[in-house]
Amino acid sequence: MRGAVAAFKMEDKAGKVVLTPAWLSRDMDQAEPPVVANGVVFAYGSGENTAQADVDQGLGFNTAANRIAKSTHATVYALDARTGKELWSSGNQIASFNHFSGLSIANGRVYIGTYDGMLYCFGVDSAAPKTSSR
Repeated sequence: MRGAVAAFKMEDKAGKVVLTPAWLSRDMDQAEPPVVANGVVFAYGSGENTAQADVDQGLGFNTAANRIAKSTHATVYALDARTGKELWSSGNQIASFNHFSGLSIANGRVYIGTYDGMLYCFGVDSAAPKTSSR
């Protein structure tokens, strides 16, 4: 598993507050912190290769060239906040990976920037995404 989003319920058990698992999303390629708006969890897998240098690969592995070559693409997911049901995903629409930024939501749209300098915008007011990029 490369990452996922998990939801928990706060419950009172014998006078103690405990977190009880509610749902777990699908496996995401390097899941990053989600944002929530209007009962929808917007999550994404960055697609970035996050492998670190180790004894077998040596310190030279952790270069920008290796990271870029071994990364894939970001994918945005809209999940029902109560059930975790996937409402939609961006699929393969995003061409590059996301690096050190996150999702933004404003005016009924979710935005994600990618390493190649693109800004993707998805409409969030329907069951299926509407996309544009600049």
